[in-house]
Amino acid sequence: MKLRSFVRLEKNYVIFFATALLLVSCICGCTQPAGQNSTAVTVTKPDNFHILVAFVGGPGMDKLLEMEITVTDSQGRNWTQSIGSRETMTALKAPSSQTFTGQYSGKNHVVIIGYFSDGTQKVVLDKDI
Repeated sequence: MKLRSFVRLEKNYVIFFATALLLVSCICGCTQPAGQNSTAVTVTKPDNFHILVAFVGGPGMDKLLEMEITVTDSQGRNWTQSIGSRETMTALKAPSSQTFTGQYSGKNHVVIIGYFSDGTQKVVLDKDI
């Protein structure tokens, strides 16, 4: 009889702690540290003739050397421009921006690849606009 009570008590503790952990995770959220090369980049289309890309900084911004921006318009035409230069090994200054001028009615696609001083590169933005 004592063994059953102990097992039942042990199961109740396990259920209690599992429920508490789940509740804390839901309330507080699960967080992970930001990658060491996180950047804050925004892209806007103020009208059908302009797309504005802005680098506003963020964690790891001191390592960002260049942003290679490719805009694909609704007709499938591509334009690529860069902010900064990975060849100079000088960090990109925030705020920095690049404006694309053209016919941008309809859905357009913007991909930005960041090049960092540690030799890495990654997609920092991939967005339809």
